[in-house]
Amino acid sequence: MSLTLLETSADPEDPKNIPQYRKLVKAIRWLGMKRVSNKVMPIMFGSTFLADKLRKSDRKQWLTMLQSNRKGGVVKATMGVIERTGTYEQLGEITTPTLIVVGDEDAATPYAKSERMHFAIAGSKLAIIKGAGHTSTVEEPDQVNQVLRQFLESCA
Repeated sequence: MSLTLLETSADPEDPKNIPQYRKLVKAIRWLGMKRVSNKVMPIMFGSTFLADKLRKSDRKQWLTMLQSNRKGGVVKATMGVIERTGTYEQLGEITTPTLIVVGDEDAATPYAKSERMHFAIAGSKLAIIKGAGHTSTVEEPDQVNQVLRQFLESCA
């Protein structure tokens, strides 16, 4: 048995981000996903992916998927981010082998949050995905697969 944590945090949302997320919720409710999707892309993806000319069709595909989300579901997910409580105090209870993965361009859950979890979970491994934001499995799948493979092999 093992645990892998990708682009996540054990802390409540940073209070300085909450007004921005509340504005996003209001915009989604009033304008819908199509009108706000370009504001969501930099939250979900890193600058490398967003600027890569060779990934233009990938970006278009993900933008289309974002735009097709039902606004009620997106509002609930965003409110979950705003209202979540922390679980940091419980991390010390984790004894299973744990891998923490974070993109080096993740704006939603930056490296410091992953490093904080890493220090709290004894024996955990921390993997940084170069050139990836909050969606490293899309942005850099080969790197993610490599770190997952190495971690799982070390657990076997």
